[in-house]
Parts: sequence; structure tokens; C-alpha cells
Amino acid sequence: MAHHNVKINANNIIFTLSLLFLTFMTIGSIAVTLVWSGERLVFLSSYELTVLIFTLKQAILSSTLSCCLAIPISRALFRRDFLLKEYLVSFLGIPFILPTIAAIFGLILVFGNNGLLNSLLVFLGLPKLTIYGLTGILIAHVFFNLPLAVRILLLAWNEIPNEQFKLAASLDFTRADFFRHIELPMLKSAFPRLFLLIFLVCVTSFSIALTLGGGPSSTTLEVAIYQAVRFQLDFSKAASLACFQFMMCGSVAFLLLMVGIKNSSFKALDLKVKINNSSFFKQGIFDYVWIFLIFCFLLVPLLLLFYHGLGGFFELQTSVYLAALNSLVLSLLSGFFGVLIAFSISLWVATSVSNAYSKYIEILSIFILASSPIVMGTGIFLMLKPIISYEYLTPLLVICVNVTMGLPFMLRALIPAVRAVEQDLGRLADSLNIEGVDRIRNIIFPRVSSAMGLSFGIGSALSMGDLGVITFFSFGEFQTLPLAIYRLMLSYRIEHAFSAALLLVMICFFLFYFFDLLGKYYASR
Repeated sequence: MAHHNVKINANNIIFTLSLLFLTFMTIGSIAVTLVWSGERLVFLSSYELTVLIFTLKQAILSSTLSCCLAIPISRALFRRDFLLKEYLVSFLGIPFILPTIAAIFGLILVFGNNGLLNSLLVFLGLPKLTIYGLTGILIAHVFFNLPLAVRILLLAWNEIPNEQFKLAASLDFTRADFFRHIELPMLKSAFPRLFLLIFLVCVTSFSIALTLGGGPSSTTLEVAIYQAVRFQLDFSKAASLACFQFMMCGSVAFLLLMVGIKNSSFKALDLKVKINNSSFFKQGIFDYVWIFLIFCFLLVPLLLLFYHGLGGFFELQTSVYLAALNSLVLSLLSGFFGVLIAFSISLWVATSVSNAYSKYIEILSIFILASSPIVMGTGIFLMLKPIISYEYLTPLLVICVNVTMGLPFMLRALIPAVRAVEQDLGRLADSLNIEGVDRIRNIIFPRVSSAMGLSFGIGSALSMGDLGVITFFSFGEFQTLPLAIYRLMLSYRIEHAFSAALLLVMICFFLFYFFDLLGKYYASR
């Protein structure tokens, strides 16, 4: 690898400002919230301890269900070849960019009181299933995390060398022998990392617990932080809860670093399906059952949302379209600034002599996932409200929080791409004395444009569908499309909410695929 420093003063400035910004958003926001409250950290009350226990319980159960179900499904996808297999594997990536509020509506149409599943249960004379409370939170978390787990484990299965299959055949391995000596070691390596990653996501989940929690007994730490700030204006309690959450997630993040993190999540987004019709994989009717079940679990809610939302799609109020425009502008700005920061950090890490920067960025990325978006927004709000009017403060808060929360995913796409360019062409560029802006424009940017397009699509789509900080920091008539949908749901205008959710899904998919394809097009020129 070419070890040198790219001499670009602008990039150095952006890199430094980016690190300061991210450090403030993750740690500084908690400190600002605590200092503003004028009090010390407080111990958790009995109710808050109950909230903490429930948060851990739902995260452990969600992670366990997602990871355990992913094993037979990913194994089935690896072992079986069938029509449209590649499209199904690609379809598993959809929940990653699917807006949470839209997915929840789809799940309600299936598992709700009058949903498809409960109608079937009533017909069979069986008791109904409730989607609110712990059950609903688990269903929603599995809906979002199971596809990611399947794709990552499928990638791990694809990385088993072909020589091991040949050796196992030559040694007359039974299927039990093959699982014990070939597949089990792979699972022992991949499973802990996957479990901890999903656990981290489930602990900090907000929108799912807010909409499907169903009451105080199903409140998570993130929702308790929201309630402390929104309804009680108790910044000391919010900071204390955020500290407990940060320490808990930080411990998980430390374990994640100890077991090692492979850059598998974004390899899985562009997974190439490997077909293996080994003799160990004969007689697998249950494989097709698992494939059918995962396909139905993901597709049916989306189809029902499309069916129910299409009827009133062209009858939405003007306020909904204005909210969609607000969301679109904020998502594009979030995507732009996110890519700018991610590219600057990636460039610095890839061209730095020391590996310390890379490890620091890796730790910082995980701590971002461990942070509370509500507390991030609160910290910025408390600092800027004396000097910026609320009219401009709300969009600024949304952009800052969305940029921060989307950055770990952007960095995982961009850092390997920039590093690969430096490894391949860095020394040649040094020998030709190509540095600074010329190096970026002529050598680096054309070769990482595909990764940049993917990053922009991810950042803008995640921002477009976010229902988090906007639920608290929406002043006046300003609202985003997810918030408009949430308000429609609270006012029991469900049919309009379905149509607005369908609009949100269409915009998110357009943003992701448009910028992804734009990056690939530019890279192919």
C-alpha cells in the first residue's frame, strides 16, 4: 500500500471538523444535556430499571430469533438452486432501506387485530395474536434484521472453499459430519459478531418501540429518553438514561471489536450467489419450505401495503405532499453532507501511515450506533436555540442527526473502496507527483464513484424514512413525511396513512436505486 499524506488543505480541514462533529454528537451531546440540566447523573428508579430490563429482554430475544432463523434460511439458499434465486437474494436487501413506519403498517395489515393472520386464526377457531407489546416489537425487529442476518450468513457460507467440499466427499462425510467439521466452525466465527451487531441495533431502536410498544410495560430506554425530554423536560433524567444506554451499548461494541468485525454487511448488499449442488445437500424439501416462508414473511406485508395504499394515493392532502417535499430536501442534504464527511474520512484513513486512525474510526462508527438520536438532537438544540430561530433549527437538527446515524454505513462502503484505489495506484500516482485535487479528480473519484453512489443512496434513503428526532423537534407547521404518517395514524385516519406510507416507500426506493445506478453508470464510463 502506498503510505503517504494527500496534501489537500480542504480535506484536512473537513476531516478535522468531521471528527469534532462526530465526537460532539456521540459524547458531547450527553455532556451538554447534563450540564444544561444543572444536576448530576441520577440513579435509575424502579420504573426505569424495569425499562432497562425490558430493553435488554427484547434486544436479546430479537437478536436470538433473527440469528437462529437466519441459519436454516441462509443454509437453504446456499444449498438450493431455483428460478429467480438471485432476485430473491437481492430482495432480502429491501428491509434495510424500507422506512420503519411503512414497514410497521405492512406488519399491522398482516398481524394486526383485523389483519390477514388473525382473520385466518379466527376462521380456524384459534385465539388472536396481538401485535402490540413485546410480540409486535419482536416481529418488527425480526422483519428488519432477519434479512440482514441471512445475507451475512449466506456470504459466510459462500466463503467456504470448494476444496473443503471435495475433501469432505473424498472422506465419505455424512451430512452430520459435514455440518460438524465444515459448517459449524464457520458459524462459530460468524454468529457472535452477527448477534452482537443486531443486539446493538435492537437496543437503540426507537420508532418500532414507540409505535408498537403498547404501554409502559413495553417501553425501551430510547422511548424513555424521548418521554423524559418531550413530556417532562427532565434533561437530567434523559442524560442519565442516555449514559446507561451508551455504557451498555459501549460494552457490546467493545465485545464486537474483540471478536472482530468483518466488512460483510455491504458485501452482502451486492452478494453474488454461489451455487453448490454437493451430494451433502440432497433430499432437502425443508430447504424450500424455509425459502418460501422468508419470501412470504417479507413480501406479503409489502403487497398488502401497496394494495391498501393505492386506493387513496391520489387523494392525499396538500400537507402530505409538502411534508414529502420537506423530507426529500432534507434527505438529499443529509446524503450530500454524509458522503462529503465519509469521503473525507475515508481518504484520510486510506492514505494515513498509521493504522490508529482506522481503528479510531471503527470504534467511532460503533459508538454512533450506540448513541441516542434523541439526546444528539437535544444537545444541538440546547446549544443553538439562543442564536437560531426554531424555524431553521428543526431542519438543521434533522440533518445533523441523520448524517451522524447514516455515517457508519457510508464508511463501510467507502473506506474499502478508497483503500483499494490507494493500494493499486497510490505508488504510481506518487511517482508521477499527482497529488491534491488532481489526485482525487483523476484517480480516486472515478474509481470510487460506484461506492459513493451507494453511500449517497443509503444516506438519503435512511434519512427520508427516519421517524426519530423529528418527533420531538418539530416546531410550528414543519413536518416530514414520516411524521405526517405518524400523525395520521394517531388521528385514526388509517387509509390516508397507508397511502402516505406507500408514497414514502416509493420515494425511498427511488433515492436508493437512482444514486446507486448513477454511481455505477459513472464508474463504467
